[in-house]
Amino acid sequence: MLIVLLSHRLRLRRPRGLLWPAVPPSHLTCRKSQSDILKEIRQAKGSQRMDHDTLLLHKALADAQLTDETEADAFWSKPLGKNAKTKAVRHQYIRDSAANPVNKTVIFYETMSGSRMGDNPYGIFEHLRSHPEYGEFLHVWSVDSRAAIPDQYRNASDVVFARRNTRSYTYFLATAGYVVCNANLPGFFTRRKDQKYMNTWHGIPYKALGRSTPTAKFGSAAGNATFTKATHILSPCEFTTQKIISAYSMSGISNATIAELGYPRVDRTIAPKPNTQDALRKVLGLQPAQTPDDHQPVVLYAPTWRSENDKDVVDGDQLMADLNAMAGLDVQLMYRGHHRMDRLIKDASVGDENSDIIIPPHEISSNDLLTVVDILITDYSSIFFDFLPRGLPIVHYLYDLDEYARTRGINLETNELPGAVALTRAQLTESITSVASDLKDCHSYDAAISSPVQGDDYRAAQKRFCPSEDGYSSKRAADFLIRDVLNDRPAHTTRDGRPAAAFWAGELQRSPRADSFLRSLLKSAASPSEQTVLIVDRMAPIDKTILRKIKKFGNELSTYSYDVEPLQILPEEMDSYNEFASGYYLDFEKTQSRVRQNDGVKPVFEREYRRRLDDASFDRVFLAADLSFNELAIASMAGQNTTTTADNWTPPPDSKVTLPPIRSTAGRITDRLLPDGTARRAIAARAYRKLRSITERSHR
Repeated sequence: MLIVLLSHRLRLRRPRGLLWPAVPPSHLTCRKSQSDILKEIRQAKGSQRMDHDTLLLHKALADAQLTDETEADAFWSKPLGKNAKTKAVRHQYIRDSAANPVNKTVIFYETMSGSRMGDNPYGIFEHLRSHPEYGEFLHVWSVDSRAAIPDQYRNASDVVFARRNTRSYTYFLATAGYVVCNANLPGFFTRRKDQKYMNTWHGIPYKALGRSTPTAKFGSAAGNATFTKATHILSPCEFTTQKIISAYSMSGISNATIAELGYPRVDRTIAPKPNTQDALRKVLGLQPAQTPDDHQPVVLYAPTWRSENDKDVVDGDQLMADLNAMAGLDVQLMYRGHHRMDRLIKDASVGDENSDIIIPPHEISSNDLLTVVDILITDYSSIFFDFLPRGLPIVHYLYDLDEYARTRGINLETNELPGAVALTRAQLTESITSVASDLKDCHSYDAAISSPVQGDDYRAAQKRFCPSEDGYSSKRAADFLIRDVLNDRPAHTTRDGRPAAAFWAGELQRSPRADSFLRSLLKSAASPSEQTVLIVDRMAPIDKTILRKIKKFGNELSTYSYDVEPLQILPEEMDSYNEFASGYYLDFEKTQSRVRQNDGVKPVFEREYRRRLDDASFDRVFLAADLSFNELAIASMAGQNTTTTADNWTPPPDSKVTLPPIRSTAGRITDRLLPDGTARRAIAARAYRKLRSITERSHR
């Protein structure tokens, strides 16, 4: 049996095309007690047939309930559904969360939805693997169907790869003691109370994010959930901290600690491993390193992506004209587009157009690539922040500044940017020629780095945006995640000691009672006595004039939007749910009572609350009129003390703001056609509630 159990060592050595090892569990052919399984493991270890890392994997799979080798193969390689919204994927995740304990020896990593091993999570991963004093861990990396696994990890016994939407993915995401991600996890992710979740994000927000973007209504539902579910948030500087708190409506909601420790990925740029730069120059065909005065400078052009009408676009003619102009200068030119651009115009095709342009292989990370760059050219990409600690020249090529700022939004004015700003192709080539000449006047690169040729504004930007980048950010991040140690670095929380008032809007259909709800909301936001939070369906039809009033309050009014999804009810919970939903209970007290009396249905709403809001709790909760019984049941999980309708809200005594009546155009039309208190309005309201109840049932 142990020969079969240990066969994963051989299966990891499969041909390159196969990305997921089939790793059998600890009890394949028969059911055994945990003690018997561990006894066999100890015997195997004693006979040198299983090392400790293999033991970690074996234990991690002990609760997966895999009964034969076919099931074990499917665990790793067979998708449960087409994507993360598939019911089978979500239900399996719920079952894995409910049935299995959290395993503190497992760390789950995901970079950009499983596209690669990289970015800040990779820096933390490398540090933990090379420093056993943190403990011994099984490292699980999320990979999508296109991800390439580096050769050095194919045979590593402490590293495994879980394909997205397979059982291995749901199992490890549900049971890992630590989760580390640099973007958004799937919407079904519901952090368990014993799990630590660190979000590292993936760059300093030069571009506007979330509700800060010009076209945002309430902000990004996915981004809101990402930062609300995190227990640990990694930030490189206070600028990033404040932008994230505002963009993703964290004030009054999140219980995370935000620590300004630097970015682990930048360690690779400013403190590369020995011989890394020489090896990169050889692979890229660059000149050997020399002093600046006798060296043809290496220029990297790394633009970000653009979109029109929510679709990614690339102006290929503009791109090639710019690159051809730069390639004509006395430089060694490299080009790397944003990964979202690469889907539309392959980097390799750019090299085919002009053989003088060097196209770095995608296997070389951007942070490694920056170690051999002398001059960086970019636009609105946050890559320049990673290059900034090196002290070398930066040129910001902003040929579409007005259009980009209007449609996408940016957080920095041109006078805040370190380095040169070019608005035209002619200015671009002039800037490159100028800074290349300045570099040649330096006797060494060390001198250029210690005293940036672009002057005092550049040094000020270094202090503002990368005060912690000293080559040890990975260590600090690992200390923060594993040991909750901050090493005397700045840290922030979003709760400021004031009571939090949540206004639960749901879909907030236009009506006089909705106007009353919004009036109470704005009064609360105008008061310094409480932190105000609007919890709202991201598709709720709120007038633009009212939205502008809401946005004016900034962080004093967090607009927490969420994606409405079908309630996830397991087959064994359906009878309890049907009993709960057997009547039209649109009264909060009745709904809350029915949830409390029905142990079979309570987990359904607890799960959905945590999926949306994690462990957020509020001192007072004010409800919109006409919430569905599902929304009322979810809202019943939110309040510590008072939950009532918004029309019962009384402004705090120190509120001095008098607000004008709120009435939308649609509301005024409704008042005219269906006057309040009339029989036809009551009939319309009953018909609407019944229709919504039928719609909810059809989505189950």
